[in-house]
Amino acid sequence: MSIRLKLILTYIIGIILTAVIVTATGIGVVTAFLSYFANSIVKEQTAGDAIHRGIDLFVDLRYAERYMPEELASPSFAEQIGDRLEPFGGFVVVQQGDQWASYGKLREGEAFLAQMQKNISTAGKHADEAFVMSEWKGRNLLSVRYDFPGMDDPLSYYLIADVTETGTRDNQFHILVFLVIAVIFGIILVPLIWITTKDIVRPLRQLEQGSRRIAEGDLNFSLHSEVRNEVGSVIRSYEKMRSELQRAIGAQLAMEESRKQLISNISHDLKTPLTSIKGYVEGIREGVANDPEKLRKYIDVIHSKTLDMDRMIDDLFLYSKLDQEQERFDFEAVPLQEFYRQTINELCMEYESAGVRLTGDYEAGTGAVATMDAQKIKRVILNIVGNSVKFMDKQNPTIHVHFGQQAGEWVIAVTDNGPGMDPSELEQIFDRFYRGDVNRNQNVAGTGLGLAIAKQIVRHHGGMIYAKSEPGRFMTVMFTIPMVQNRT
Repeated sequence: MSIRLKLILTYIIGIILTAVIVTATGIGVVTAFLSYFANSIVKEQTAGDAIHRGIDLFVDLRYAERYMPEELASPSFAEQIGDRLEPFGGFVVVQQGDQWASYGKLREGEAFLAQMQKNISTAGKHADEAFVMSEWKGRNLLSVRYDFPGMDDPLSYYLIADVTETGTRDNQFHILVFLVIAVIFGIILVPLIWITTKDIVRPLRQLEQGSRRIAEGDLNFSLHSEVRNEVGSVIRSYEKMRSELQRAIGAQLAMEESRKQLISNISHDLKTPLTSIKGYVEGIREGVANDPEKLRKYIDVIHSKTLDMDRMIDDLFLYSKLDQEQERFDFEAVPLQEFYRQTINELCMEYESAGVRLTGDYEAGTGAVATMDAQKIKRVILNIVGNSVKFMDKQNPTIHVHFGQQAGEWVIAVTDNGPGMDPSELEQIFDRFYRGDVNRNQNVAGTGLGLAIAKQIVRHHGGMIYAKSEPGRFMTVMFTIPMVQNRT
């Protein structure tokens, strides 16, 4: 769920819960307040009894006003009303004109009446004097005014109740209300804080820690998030970035190591012919080649070593361009059978004079056409055959070249009857400068880049190159070119 939708739902639920809780609490608080307040004035009676007595009292006053108004001015009736207020710790004060009198078992005298009149007069200037509070002898007496406007002589009853305990209870009630509000906010806020912390704050903290570790150069960790929102998506994207960065840095370090190895190999393979050239040149300078025939041999060796170095530099330059995707390829539709004949003829002319028996077979189909760079594919075949000739150890060397097709690919394979290689080494022969331990010696010339260049050229054609061998018997190097079209 997205953060936006989650927050919207959270707000809606929060509003609904707040409304429900506040409403329920409000009803409960009002009810509790009335009950709490009533308990402060009902003395020894229950709240229910007090309510019934209060209702009965007002009903009787209303009844008397309507059906027997003459009783309202009667001292005996007023005395009865005052006695009925005794459970409330109060009495009744009757005002008729300028006459004031109090009735009931708990009535007060003239001094209280004077104080009460003063309080009513003061209250009338600022607010409604229907409810007036009077302090008397350490007590708080609340008077509730009930008028009888239908009388010939205006008459008012002031129903008095002792509310002394209400002040203390009011403070306690404020504390209770505060606690209730605190609980309400806790009920609402705790889930919201938990949701926010779980789905937003914690993932962001995890992201911050990951950023700090990356800034410190530490990529050996991973970020995981099960949260299905925007923050979780950011963490997963960040983890992908970290993984790619780690892979890129690893590749860069591997490339740097490879470059160091390349420089080391170049130094080694260049030093060998240079050392040889230096030795022959010093021999000439010191007069070791003291006759024309010996001098000619020395010069021929120097020339041969110089050509070796030139080929090595050319191979290095070509490999570098292939590796950096800078070498141009001229792809064209090449009749495969004609290409096969030309390649076999060229190989025979070059190697049969050296005693190598070259054979071939063509099974790619008459009229087959391959889309390729013909010169570079020929370079691949020449490199493979040249590699076979270099390491040949048989008295009757034989090399067989096969052109065929399988599973939508053109297949070219070169098989020799040379020393072969251990199967564990076959994956490495296409690495630059790699030569098997038994073959890495000073008597075998070459750059060690022939098969590495072949691999790069085949890769640029979208094909694969691989080898199979049985030590002491044969070795086959095979590569494929994706079949683009067939013409029959």
